[in-house]
Order: sequence, then structure tokens, then C-alpha cells
Amino acid sequence: MTEMEQVDVLVAGAGMAGVTAAIAAARKGARTLLIDRLPFLGGNATAGLLGNFLTFHNMKGEQICNGIPQEFVDACIELGGAFQEGHLRNAYGNAYSVTPIDAEVLKLVTQKLSLEAGVQLLLNTYTLGPIMDNDRVVGIRVANKSGESQIRAKFVIDASGDADIIAASGAPFELGDDQGKTMSISLFSRMGDVDLDKHLQYVKENPDNFMLGEDPYIGKTKAEIADSLKTYRDYPLVTGYYKAVKLAQSRGEFHPNRQRIVFSISPTPGVVTINSTSMLGLSGVNAAELTQVAIEGREQIFKVRDFYRKYVPGFENCYIIDSASAIGIRETRRIVGEERLTTDMCIAGQKGPNDIGQGSYCLDVHQASGVIEHKHIKDGESYGIPFGTLIPQKIDYCLVAGRAVSSDRFANGSVRNQAHIMSIGQAAGTAAAMCVEQKVGPRNLSVALLRDQLIKDGAVV
Repeated sequence: MTEMEQVDVLVAGAGMAGVTAAIAAARKGARTLLIDRLPFLGGNATAGLLGNFLTFHNMKGEQICNGIPQEFVDACIELGGAFQEGHLRNAYGNAYSVTPIDAEVLKLVTQKLSLEAGVQLLLNTYTLGPIMDNDRVVGIRVANKSGESQIRAKFVIDASGDADIIAASGAPFELGDDQGKTMSISLFSRMGDVDLDKHLQYVKENPDNFMLGEDPYIGKTKAEIADSLKTYRDYPLVTGYYKAVKLAQSRGEFHPNRQRIVFSISPTPGVVTINSTSMLGLSGVNAAELTQVAIEGREQIFKVRDFYRKYVPGFENCYIIDSASAIGIRETRRIVGEERLTTDMCIAGQKGPNDIGQGSYCLDVHQASGVIEHKHIKDGESYGIPFGTLIPQKIDYCLVAGRAVSSDRFANGSVRNQAHIMSIGQAAGTAAAMCVEQKVGPRNLSVALLRDQLIKDGAVV
């Protein structure tokens, strides 16, 4: 086993939280290394074909995610990988805005901004576990085509999404519900040759068959919202077809694990992102079960295509362009942190002096039974994300960036979304660089100074 030269900040995982963290740290002067098992950046947003970012705004329309995350959107717009307005109003009503993003353009944008910031990249590389010095994380063991090696770091950010580094360190974590069951897992795909104008006309004529204006704060009926839709861009995230799904299931034409279908539009005309598969009762941190997920998901995608062709107007001639190269994991481990984000805090729109970002997406839990539950934030507000939710208990010089922050299940169902984890990533990377500069652990870092720096860098705290 070889040992690489030490870096200041080592980020494990190049999903959108990890990329944002690495850019933030490098811009603050820290020698930063970002590693990932894939040959490109972006995680679920690229490899997972997620198709959009949710959400940069609270239901009042106030932008609660800015800074580096907005830079990604702006760069995608410039390269044709997003709509010119970037954020589109979301008639579905589970969030104020949705931001469709082209996965291939986002791969280039994340790479470009990372390299411009001075981030060192090490791709096609797997993390094997942390290097510990008592309770301090001092690096990570990795494996790639060059063999196994150790990467030493003054500070480590676990952006694996599954808290892999933190769990292997012996720090406490939670997994799923009280029985250890996690949310359903999906495999996304893209379909082409879709007539979205024809589909919108069906929506306008059948509003009760769709989710429109879900959040009570909107205060409009489905019919009123449907009547206001002028182009398909007014309904960028579509969910519904409850009756068709039930009928198709009774005929054996659709899998039994969902009660509705979901798809989102893309910046490419005639192309949509499909979120309509569902695998239940399987774990995203179990290799054998992940293999089963991949097999089931691949089979479901083709049955989903047939469903769309038969039951969804405008999709009569649709075809599968590609399927995701990464599995869509909604939930695995959540660290036990110095602070905990709770359901009540989110619903109440609670904010405090230790917040390093805000969240506003509905509290979205896909139960292992297949039932999807949503809770909404009071009065169209947003909630604060305390810095302590990034700090794992019992270990030091390490932060988590991404969905594995310290939270209960329903709170995690909101904070796990892309815009929110990018905000967390910017805070984690900034904090890491400040800790290295000041030679302190995150518990001894001034949150007030961290917040000041984030505000200077365009973030909303």
C-alpha cells in the first residue's frame, strides 16, 4: 500500500454536495482533493439521471439557495443545459420551483468549475475506509487501478451520501426507520420523441388525474391551476395518472410498487426524465440487495415504457434513450450529530443563529410499503439547517456533506434534495478550509464567522 502526499481537505464523494464542498474549500485556499468511484462528477444529478434540482425557493418565491449552486445553474444555461430562466415555476406544488438540468452538460460544468477553483480530482477511485488517529480522522484508504493507497488530510469531508467514512470510523448513525427499513429505490431513465404539447392538453382537460398545487399554501384548486397552464414549461414536474396506474396494475401491465407516475421535462425538446420505477424493501448499503435493485430496475424500465406508450397521451411513440448508470437511493445512513434537524423544526420553519443554509422542499418520505407521504412547511416558509447537523459525534476533523446529515426521517426527506445538499456542501467546504487555516476542529470553529463568510460568498444562511 502506498501513501500519497497530504492534502488540506479531502472530499470523499463527488455528488453535488461533494463537488460544491470541494469548490468552496479550494476557493478558500485549501489544497483540496475530490475523489469518486465514477469517471465524472455530479453523482445522482448526472449518473443517476435525476433530471432537475429541487428547490431553490420557498413557497413564497424567495430564493433560499444561492452561491455556488446558482453558479452551476448559470453555467448550464450558458451551455444550453438548462432553460434560459433556469428555475421554472412548479405547478405540482410540492415545491415552488424546479430546475431542469441536462446531465451531460452538468458533467462538464461541475468539472470545469472544480478545476478552475484548483480542486484536484481523483476519479475511478473507491474509498475503503478512514485512517484514524484516536478520535481524529486523518485520511482515507482508497483503491483504484494503481492499487491501494492512503491519502492523508488535515480535514475530511464525507460526501459519500451514505456516511460510509463516518460509519466505518465507529461514529454513531441511524439507518432507515425503527426497523431499519429504508425508502423505496428507483432507477431513472430518459425517453425521447414525446409530444409535450399534446400531453399538456390532456392535463388541462383532466386536472383531477394529476397533482397540482399540492401545498395548501398555494390556495388554488387543481382546475384553477390547470387553466393557467399555457405551455408544457408551466408544468415541468408531472405526477399523476392514478387511475391509469391502478388499471394497468390490475392487468399486470405495471409494477405494484407505485400508485402514480412521475416525469420531468428537460431542456432538450421532446426528451423527458422518467421517475416511475420502484424497488421496495431493499437496502442501499447492502451489495447483494443493490444488485437485485439493478436487475429489477432494468426490467421495470421497459414495462414503464410500455405503460407510457399505452396510457399517457403524447408518449405513443416514445423510446428509451438511456437508463441511469447509478441507482437512485433516497435514504441510507444518517449520522448522529451535535445537533439534529427534526420534523417539527422543518414544518415550523424554525431558524436559528447556527444555521448555515436553508431548506424548503416538502418532507417527502417514500415508505418501504410503497406509500408516499408528504408534509409541508408552515406558511410557505423555509427552515434553517444548523451547522451541528454536519458534525458527527465521537470523531473530529470531519464533516458530512449531503443527505446523511443528522436528521429524523421526515426531515431527511426534505433536506436530502439537491439544492439543499449543495447549500450544505458549500458550508462544509468553507468550514473545512477555515478549520485548516485556524488549526481547530469544527466544534471549535466560530459559526458566526462561518456564516459571515458564506454570506460574502453569496450563500443564503
